[in-house]
Amino acid sequence: MKRKVKWETRSLEWIHEVREEIDKEIRKEGKTPAQWVKSRGKIDINLLCQKLGLKKVKIIERKELQHYGHARIERRV
Repeated sequence: MKRKVKWETRSLEWIHEVREEIDKEIRKEGKTPAQWVKSRGKIDINLLCQKLGLKKVKIIERKELQHYGHARIERRV
């Protein structure tokens, strides 16, 4: 239990630090949060998976999304 509380505390501290950095960047650019998000552009899912070390994933392309309506990542077997 002590470990869990310690991990939760650290993760919350990290979340608050990241949020403060984002808020500073938004204020510096003089944008609204929505404008800032739009200016960040689209995420390259393949690059993100590579940076996170996710090797056994299959990215479902736009053509295959007829049943889902949004991007999906499936684990390869």
